[in-house]
Amino acid sequence: MAPIPTMSKPICLIENSGGKPCVNEEAKKVLENILQPLVVVSIVGQYRSGKSYLLNKLSKGGFSLGHTLNANTKGIWMKCIPHPKKSDHTLILLDTEGVGDVEKGNLQNDDMILSLAVLMSSAVIYNSKAAINQDAVKKLHTMTGTYQFISEKASKQNGQDVQAGDDDHMSSLLVWAVRDFTLKLEINGRPVTADEYLENSLQDITPVKTPRTQEQNKVRKTIRKCFPKRKCFVFDFPLSDLDMSTLDQVSETKLQPRFVEQTKDFCEFILQEVPPKRLRGGMTATGSRFAHLLQSYLDVVKEKDFAILTSSFSNMFITENGKMMDKSIEVYEAKMSSQNVKSREEFEQIHKATEEEAKLEFNKLYVKHEKSQDEYQAELKAELLKKKDEVWKTCEESSLQRCNAIIEQLKSTLDQNIKENKYHTHGGLKTFINDKNVIIEEYKQKQDKGVKAEHVLQIFLSSLEPIEEIISKAEKEEEISAPKPKILKMTDRNDPTQLTQYIQSYQLPPGPFKRILIQLFGFAGHGKSSFVNSCIYAVNGGNFNDYAGEATSQGGKTLDRRGYQLTNNITIVDNRGFAKLDSTEEWEIYAQLCNCVPLNEMVSWNKSLEERLDLVTQRALEETSDVVVPVLIYSSQQSLGEELKNIREFLKQAQILTRILPFIVLTKSKMVKQSTLKDKFLQMGMENVYCIENYLQSDHLSLLTKHRNILTVLYDILDAVNFHMMTKSNLQNQRREWMSFLMKRAGSIQR
Repeated sequence: MAPIPTMSKPICLIENSGGKPCVNEEAKKVLENILQPLVVVSIVGQYRSGKSYLLNKLSKGGFSLGHTLNANTKGIWMKCIPHPKKSDHTLILLDTEGVGDVEKGNLQNDDMILSLAVLMSSAVIYNSKAAINQDAVKKLHTMTGTYQFISEKASKQNGQDVQAGDDDHMSSLLVWAVRDFTLKLEINGRPVTADEYLENSLQDITPVKTPRTQEQNKVRKTIRKCFPKRKCFVFDFPLSDLDMSTLDQVSETKLQPRFVEQTKDFCEFILQEVPPKRLRGGMTATGSRFAHLLQSYLDVVKEKDFAILTSSFSNMFITENGKMMDKSIEVYEAKMSSQNVKSREEFEQIHKATEEEAKLEFNKLYVKHEKSQDEYQAELKAELLKKKDEVWKTCEESSLQRCNAIIEQLKSTLDQNIKENKYHTHGGLKTFINDKNVIIEEYKQKQDKGVKAEHVLQIFLSSLEPIEEIISKAEKEEEISAPKPKILKMTDRNDPTQLTQYIQSYQLPPGPFKRILIQLFGFAGHGKSSFVNSCIYAVNGGNFNDYAGEATSQGGKTLDRRGYQLTNNITIVDNRGFAKLDSTEEWEIYAQLCNCVPLNEMVSWNKSLEERLDLVTQRALEETSDVVVPVLIYSSQQSLGEELKNIREFLKQAQILTRILPFIVLTKSKMVKQSTLKDKFLQMGMENVYCIENYLQSDHLSLLTKHRNILTVLYDILDAVNFHMMTKSNLQNQRREWMSFLMKRAGSIQR
């Protein structure tokens, strides 16, 4: 909070020149800069009665005691200090001009000033002398006449609508300070406290027999009604023959000990027990709010019209609630702008949570008045929706800038090679595709790309399609004009060289199929990504690279469906690994199998029914030219336990959907001499079961046996495809069957 201004001396708050009170603008500015809650204590009473002394004891000095019989304090003077007992609060002390100044001769002016002090205060100290007698009671009643009238009028105006706390702004604590008290605190010979003494003095005089006693009772009843909370302190003479003007200069050791103790008790009570100033509806008064109401307080006592204050409260509440709305919107915008979201779905989730936080924060600070909380909530929601659109637009623009910068950086070498026609040579298409895939992988590894990451990547890939087509066309023309390479006939399937040449030169027969998708499925961490790397290494040779992102035995890393081009006709697909292969994952697994999920997109296990149906509807309209081969990757070091039933069901369904018997590749089989696991798969009716050892980053020394085993799997897959071609499958019918299957299963599989 803003620091409290340093005030060594009081400043005039309400000027009273010529009996025309007005607000001092300099003091008002001081209050406007105080954002802390206020405890406002004022003191009233006859002039030259020592009011300023008590305020000096509360504030460590600064109020003038005067040195003549003339009233020294004109109007209302204010001193602001940090509250000694309440942290983060400000204590406002108000010293009013004394009543009964013969030079003024204007009782109405006294009444106005004193009523104003009572109206503004958390507690008002009434300073009188000698005793609480009928004269002292009558003087208090007289000097606060305007306040009494306003209080009664406010109660009638509010009627039955007044709720607990709503009229706190009209109720000040009365602290009656009786100076130079010489009586004994006794009632009918019984010792009493100062509070009991006060209450007894304000009780009705009974029995009522005369007009005079009736009038006295009316006065007492009015005071009790105006000040429902009351406290009394009595003070002995501080010192005999003491000049009050020099009281502050006398050491406490020379004052009467009882007077010193009474003064300490008084100060302790004021500082400890007087609450913060409350406004209408229970709102705590801060310096800025108090300054806002100053002129209204003054106008109320001038015009004796409480409606002035009601209107001022209403305007202030509208302003305060508006500020709270602005603050809630600012907090929302700051939190939303700081989020690094990756998708619109994630953005919407964060928006809902942040919107709820903003609403709850506003509700805590909302001030009740004529405009309902629901109306404010509706306005706040509308403003947050506008801000949401602005933040989303900023997220998109920021993400576009970052992603485009990343693409520009990564494709610089590719652009240079294209410019120098380095891909327009024999084998240039393969090199181009490898370079493109390297860019894709490096791009995906970059963090904090934002919501447009996939969009920018697809635009980049689309920009390469014409170039790739030109390179492909040039390579085909070169192949046509160049001597046909001699393709060895497969005479020995154990010969890695023949296997490699066969796979590299394999061409799909004329027909609807243009590409083979070798679909890899399996549990996370069982070696799918390593099998992809091993196939690329075995078929293409060269240096070993971790294209697919090799995982560990603790679990897989692939969360999307990635495609890797093995040859011009063969793409190997690393689908997202299972966690359980149960009903929570089953639909997404079949969606990958049926080629419903686009390549190189994130795979989520928990799509809603609507999202699943939308995906199927969208993909059903697309044409296909892919022949799908299902391959299950399973670690030889894992036994088949509870998942056996689910695996059997998956393999059976995969065969029905693709018309091809699934292939089983058992990885990590180096230490397994005799695989009982292989026998279990054979017992399921699987005919193509292979035990292999993948190449790894930590173990990629090219070995003949490893190469042959991996190439054999690929060769047998192509052989199965050749057999499948003979069935003359109708691709569109098959795709319709897939989409129908996914539609039926979309709602039945648990989420």
